[in-house]
Amino acid sequence: METTTCPLCARPRTAADARGLAWSSERGPHGAVSWICPSCTRSRLIEIETLVPLVALDGPATRRQPAA
Repeated sequence: METTTCPLCARPRTAADARGLAWSSERGPHGAVSWICPSCTRSRLIEIETLVPLVALDGPATRRQPAA
């Protein structure tokens, strides 16, 4: 199943967006595809390239904190 909005900012992905290459994708653990809008892709590129799971910035903190 594919998402129709960016999971980070909720921007809708239109049919015109689907024909272009601006949106990036992330495959979930069960094969679901999430499409990430161009703005979020640019701002979160380090996380995307290093395969760090993406979470919405205003969502719950689900990442592990480094040990102190």
